[in-house]
Amino acid sequence: MTSLPFLSTDQQSTAIALVIGVSYLLILYFLARRGGYELAADTPQQRLLYLVWIGFGHLLLAAVPAYLLVEYSFVLPSGIFVMIAGYAVSVELAGSADSSLSIYGMFWLAPMVIVLIAAGIEYVLRSIVLSY
Repeated sequence: MTSLPFLSTDQQSTAIALVIGVSYLLILYFLARRGGYELAADTPQQRLLYLVWIGFGHLLLAAVPAYLLVEYSFVLPSGIFVMIAGYAVSVELAGSADSSLSIYGMFWLAPMVIVLIAAGIEYVLRSIVLSY
């Protein structure tokens, strides 16, 4: 990785993770616009809450595995994220009637838990392998 002189290694990892998170969020936004999804909110405050929940959640959902990959070389969380996100995006692009993007948008916490469990499994396996 090319080093930026004005950022520490940890800051570079965080910056890379944020760029990946924002890019993923923009991809989901354009897919939602393409699919015609709308937030069913009764008030502007509820709409803002939905946008913050979905936006912050998906930013984290993409940034955390990227950070773990860049900073600690954890491969499993990124692989799991790519599979989950890839499936949601491919179903949406296929125009299937059972598109999961609306459900995936609100319930980002379930894939996040799966990604974090994968990170924990990889950490434990690395600890066991490196202890021998």
